[in-house]
Amino acid sequence: MNETLMQILGNTGAMIGLFGGIILGLLGWGFGRYMQRKNRGRDERAIEIETRAKSFVWNVMLPAIWVGWALIFLFDGVDLPFFVMMALFVISQIAYVSSTVYQNGRI
Repeated sequence: MNETLMQILGNTGAMIGLFGGIILGLLGWGFGRYMQRKNRGRDERAIEIETRAKSFVWNVMLPAIWVGWALIFLFDGVDLPFFVMMALFVISQIAYVSSTVYQNGRI
């Protein structure tokens, strides 16, 4: 096989795996939520645990994004991966600020 065909097949397989994983993950998440509602698992305690877990993950992911950003900048320079990481960081910050404003308005 020539190199171009192998590259196309590799990219196709990667896209199938990526989107297949997203679809299966969403199906699993939806089924889990359905079973929680069915078995009355979505009470105040479960919601509080989920809120605390998300808060902890946020505190871990923010420095991880910064470290990844620095490593990409050091080893790859200002190239596409740098801008992808920067976009993820900016999106996460906009989501954080939007969520904070919304939640403060609810109190």
